[in-house]
Amino acid sequence: MSAFLSLALSPFPTLGQSGAGAASAAARETWTSITTTKVKPEMRGQYEALLKQEVAAYKKAGALWFQTLETFAGDTTEFTTIVPVMKFADLERAAAPVAVMGKAGWENLSNKMARSSIAQTRQFTTPLTAFEINSATAPVDPYWVETRSQAVANKMDDYLTWLRDEYVPAIEKGGVPGFRLSIAVFGAAAGEVVSLRMLSSLAEIDGGSILAKALGPEGARAVNAKGAALVVGSTTRILRTRSDLSY
Repeated sequence: MSAFLSLALSPFPTLGQSGAGAASAAARETWTSITTTKVKPEMRGQYEALLKQEVAAYKKAGALWFQTLETFAGDTTEFTTIVPVMKFADLERAAAPVAVMGKAGWENLSNKMARSSIAQTRQFTTPLTAFEINSATAPVDPYWVETRSQAVANKMDDYLTWLRDEYVPAIEKGGVPGFRLSIAVFGAAAGEVVSLRMLSSLAEIDGGSILAKALGPEGARAVNAKGAALVVGSTTRILRTRSDLSY
């Protein structure tokens, strides 16, 4: 297991939002549950209405935070929801909304949501908060570039060291307002690292590589070459925060 997992001991703050998650610095979750749901296009409105009820139930039950992102580039029928898990043993208990809605009410809502979707996948990740960038100038409902990278076997620590010592300082220098990093432990292939880089706006993409902006073309090529040697491959999406479905 990566030595960097010892860093995953502080709360994963809200993705560009204020609320209970940002305010509860004393609360320490060690996991995050990331659920990606593929919604039937003709039932998108119904799904969002049901999801709003789920978010409200989690909030009333006292969950620290709940984040919803919709896919902007990638499969645009997908919604990604992220919730904190304080301890893995907590998953043996009833879901938080049961305390608010009752078992029958939660099952009814869950069944309705299932009927409005085609498929659903879930991962449990360990957030590495020591890698975060948190800017006070983060935009409202920001876009995020999500990159899922597969580290070369036995090179996970080297890859995380590269991220910490070279990549994150460079993008922070380039003006990136927010960055999140986690290791996917369950529900993913071994060695998967998930990063979320906040965009100041979509116009940022027109300005070219953020690394080139910070380091110049030669410096960017050198940093990218080091990182590329430590991963087998990666996939990238653009996600947008839905503040109306988050807190």
